[in-house]
Amino acid sequence: MGISIRLLFLAAFSYVWIILYTDAKAEAHKENPDNSRVVLLFAGTILDGLAVGLVLTLLVVPSIGDRVGGFFYNPGTEIEHDPHADAIARLAQGNPEGAIDVYEEILNKDPSDTLAISEIARICHRDLGDTPRAATFLERALDQEWPHEQSSFLANRLADVYLLQGDRLRARELLVQIATTLQGTKYAANALHRIHEIERAIDVGASAAGLMEGGEEAPITAEVAPPPEDEAPSI
Repeated sequence: MGISIRLLFLAAFSYVWIILYTDAKAEAHKENPDNSRVVLLFAGTILDGLAVGLVLTLLVVPSIGDRVGGFFYNPGTEIEHDPHADAIARLAQGNPEGAIDVYEEILNKDPSDTLAISEIARICHRDLGDTPRAATFLERALDQEWPHEQSSFLANRLADVYLLQGDRLRARELLVQIATTLQGTKYAANALHRIHEIERAIDVGASAAGLMEGGEEAPITAEVAPPPEDEAPSI
């Protein structure tokens, strides 16, 4: 029921209440009032007042509340669906290939979604145990042209995968490319820091687990042999 109809009901009941109250008051002030009529009129006034209150409480106030609430927050507004949530759901259901399919659909619509690319690589390594597939996927992604931030992000993910494979030399070479190509940027500074970390780990023969950016991947148990003596000098 529209708020205009509700207000019409309220106005009608209010008008009847005013008429009954006026008649009852006038009758009560007569020299010889009809007491039974006065009682009936006042009884009608009370009943009509209850009806006014009922209409106001059940019909009008909720409508006004909805209008006021809708001014600040509209619960009927459709919440934008996050396609990444579908991939996460499939992964939670134990369907990593299904999650990859969803991420690939996302990339078909938006090839610039680097998070989808990174998540596919992560699923390949962590959930499917196929680290070479993760490396290949990231390598193909890096064949495209990317802005500095995205290219650095994907290159660091690929360096992480190389570290997971125990190939610190390839990881270091990739980081050297970032430091050289993006020289003078924060991405180059981050790459230099990671290069120094890799070299320190090689010197002490430490595990590559601590070299992962963000440290969220599973630790690596295999150790890697030190690089050959003719390795390119550090930056």
